[in-house]
Amino acid sequence: MTFELALAPVLSALLGSVRVLAMMLVGPLFSHPALNMRFRIMAALMVAWIAAPVAVGHLAGTQWDAATVAAATLVELAIGLAVGVGSALVFAAMMQLGEFLAVQGGIGAAQTLDPATGASSPAVGIALQSFALLVFLVIDGHHDLLRGIAATFELLPVGGALPDGEVFLEVARLGSAVWSISVQIAAPVTVAIFVQNVATGVLGRALPQLNILIVNLPLHVGIVLLILGLGSSDLIHAMKDEIEIWPDTVFEVVAGGADGR
Repeated sequence: MTFELALAPVLSALLGSVRVLAMMLVGPLFSHPALNMRFRIMAALMVAWIAAPVAVGHLAGTQWDAATVAAATLVELAIGLAVGVGSALVFAAMMQLGEFLAVQGGIGAAQTLDPATGASSPAVGIALQSFALLVFLVIDGHHDLLRGIAATFELLPVGGALPDGEVFLEVARLGSAVWSISVQIAAPVTVAIFVQNVATGVLGRALPQLNILIVNLPLHVGIVLLILGLGSSDLIHAMKDEIEIWPDTVFEVVAGGADGR
């Protein structure tokens, strides 16, 4: 069984929708459980119908049988997952930041159910991730993500070969940024907790009758909440700076596979 040339635009859009849908299943915001599968499928079809026909020329000279379509579907799935997972890493960094603050501030026991994953996470981490998603919406990041996945059809057209394996390794290496971003943003709290521990230790030596364990925990919690309150504006700006440049970083990595770099 082969497909006629007249069906090439339809086939291109359908295959392209697999790429967009895969990105939406794991990417930021679009993977939230509040968006049902029907909405994601319709949005994926709309984006692919507009963007994917740029690759019709690549399909024109090929007889597409069932095996070829299945292979092309797997390629589209891999590209979409690479873009989605890479884009979501910066939000994982915000959750990791919450983990750092919860451990250092002694509020790690304050766990709540994360609606996005269904797992228990520190309340401060979920709050920071929610702020990050709000920043993502404010700076129009969701539109940039859709424009970016649409642009991939020009670099990696439907029906093309799988990008070089180095692309997927580079996307995996972006995971190191999860730690670097979270550690950098958490640095002020880390330094403040360290100074407070030194001061409490000196106070404990000067006043041996003082129960340091009872005093230390409330001080940790108070310092974390105080710094988060006083530095909320700087924290939001730091989130904005990281979130704003992150999609470009991911798309440059994926585009590198198209250029053979």
